[in-house]
Amino acid sequence: MGNSGLGYWDVVVLIGYLLGLSGIGAFFSRRQRSPEEYFLAGRRMPWFIVGISLAATLISTATYVSVPGEMIRYGIGFFSALLAYLLVIPVVTRVVIPTLTRLRLRSVYEYLEQRYDGSVRSLGAFAFILSRLVWTGLILYTASFAVSTMTGISVVAIILVIGVVTIFYTMLGGLRAVIWTDALQFAIMIGGVLAIPLVVWIRTQTGPDIWWRIFSQAGRTHVEVFSFDPTVRVTIGGMWLAIFFWNLCTYGADQIAVQRYLSTPTTEAACRSLWISTLGTIVLIGLLMFCGVALFAFSYMRSGTSLIAFQAEIAREADRVFPRFIVQELPEGISGLLMAAVLAAAMSSLSSGINAIAQVIVTDGLERFGQRAPSGSGVKRERTLAGIVGMFGIGIALVLATAVRTTGWNLVELMERVNHLLVGPLGVLVFGGLLFSRVGRAAASIGFVLALTTSLVVSFGKEFLGLSRSLSFMWIIPGSFLVGLLGAFALSFLFPPPDRTRLIGLTLPERQGEPTIREARS
Repeated sequence: MGNSGLGYWDVVVLIGYLLGLSGIGAFFSRRQRSPEEYFLAGRRMPWFIVGISLAATLISTATYVSVPGEMIRYGIGFFSALLAYLLVIPVVTRVVIPTLTRLRLRSVYEYLEQRYDGSVRSLGAFAFILSRLVWTGLILYTASFAVSTMTGISVVAIILVIGVVTIFYTMLGGLRAVIWTDALQFAIMIGGVLAIPLVVWIRTQTGPDIWWRIFSQAGRTHVEVFSFDPTVRVTIGGMWLAIFFWNLCTYGADQIAVQRYLSTPTTEAACRSLWISTLGTIVLIGLLMFCGVALFAFSYMRSGTSLIAFQAEIAREADRVFPRFIVQELPEGISGLLMAAVLAAAMSSLSSGINAIAQVIVTDGLERFGQRAPSGSGVKRERTLAGIVGMFGIGIALVLATAVRTTGWNLVELMERVNHLLVGPLGVLVFGGLLFSRVGRAAASIGFVLALTTSLVVSFGKEFLGLSRSLSFMWIIPGSFLVGLLGAFALSFLFPPPDRTRLIGLTLPERQGEPTIREARS
């Protein structure tokens, strides 16, 4: 493909991809006759497709593009903790999913009102909407910037095209269209990432054994196991904690994940969907890391320099290696597939965010306060809200694009840090209610504030506290969640405990003695 930007077959692949997504949305639009169908797909979705959808949603463009660069620059630190994803499954399948599916909820934040009161529900819903709105704009901008770098097309133009197409199929087809397009996009992401090592193998006539030897000789396989210095960027122990608590809070307290569980017909199906999502995530991220190893070796063999000199050069260029390889090394058409994969990583997340935010606005906002849709109106209100949410996402992305161009600030890094501020606090509200029957409204709310404060200190301690070095990103979510959860539990002894008769079926202690899923089916 060289440096020519988009070739003819690249354009064909990208247009076909965008038309295919629009067609799926139009196809499923005929089934959308009620809010339950629009937001939960009638609770009849197959667990395997739901799991693939959730994996595609939570792997954003930032992850898809940055993981190879992370491997090239810093080595296997992230890879060493990949199996930490599995540790979350027993907690979520035994504590979260059975409670929420048995209650037949539409939103995880409905649980907060039943467990605490309406004010905590409002707090959780507002925090989710704010966090995910920022997330949608960030995803849209990062994907557009990546594709613009590869093609030379204006960032603003790409934002508008991606945003409008995603809004179109999400508005028309509801969650059912979102889930099926996610499955298609996951397949494209897998296909795209498999093309990289294949082309490296063809171009260099070397295989994984040689690539790994070069990677190891460069010192990229050595990672510190643990450090008591919180400013050390990556350790194996720290990454295990970061991955575990991020997944715990996301799979257990984020409406994007909970919405998927509630779209399946049974508790067991919801649990299976989590297994599929986790395994799919491990496979895709593992392949992206393998791409990083292949690209490191490819770049070294092409450099013609010593390994020491090459390491200094590649450290500066690490984040550009993946997109540059797509543009300069892949055959026409295959490079279009990789660009479609980058877009797929963004659009799957964007469509899921739009639908979930719109559902929370309806379920935890409008309908909670008596604003029911007029009889016979179908899903006009829901579609309108989805469109408005999508336009907000486009607006945030455009503001980011303008600010980066005019100020030169690294606003993407800033917003990534901001975007993780509320993950731990939301987890505190949900798991404080599920695990501790003593925790009431006051203790949970204070725990939320403690968690948010901890997130701010870890994320911006250098700026706020004058620290000489920034604290590692690894500690944002583990620190905020543990401080908030343990703080809420300790503070619960300062307040009268909730009425235990109201907690039946809502907390783990009150659920002891219930039949297991397998026993209930027999």
